[in-house]
Amino acid sequence: MKLRLARVARHGAARTASTLGLLVLGAATVPPGQAAPKAPPPPAYVAACQSCHKADGSGVPGVFPRIAGRMGSAAQSAAGRKWMIANLIFGQSGAIEVDGKPIRGIMPAFARLSDAQIAEVLNWISAGQGKPFTAGEVASVRAQPGMNPAKVGQMRAELAKAGVIK
Repeated sequence: MKLRLARVARHGAARTASTLGLLVLGAATVPPGQAAPKAPPPPAYVAACQSCHKADGSGVPGVFPRIAGRMGSAAQSAAGRKWMIANLIFGQSGAIEVDGKPIRGIMPAFARLSDAQIAEVLNWISAGQGKPFTAGEVASVRAQPGMNPAKVGQMRAELAKAGVIK
C-alpha cells in the first residue's frame, strides 16, 4: 500500500490508474515478438499521443497505428528520422497500412510541442534504436519550408515502399 501511495504521489493518480489498468487487463495488446517501450512514457507522450496510441504504444488496430516495436528501423535512417519528426510537427494525411490493416485518417500536427519535447517523445518511441533525437535535429526539420500533412504522407509512402517503415 505504501508503494502504491508513493507512485500516486510521484506520478499522478491518472498515470498510476492507467498503469494499474494495464496490469489488470494483462497489458499485452502489442503483437507477439514486438516489445512496447519499457520506460514509462514522457509527459508529452501522455498528454499528446497516449489517447490514440495507448500508454504502451499498441494503438487500436485499423484505427490508430501501433507504434510499439515499429519505429526503431525508421529511427536508424536519416530519411526515417526526418519523417518521424515531421509527422509530429506537421501531422500526416493519406491512407496507410499497419500490421496488414488499412488505416484512413489523419495524424494531427503537434507543432505546439517544444523541440525538446518532440525529441523526448521520439526517443521513447524508438526505444533506444538509432542515435538519440536532439532538439537541434527537431528544430532543423521544423524550419523546413513547405511541409504539410500531405507531404509528410508522401514521405511515409516512400519509406514504406523502401521497407524502412514496417
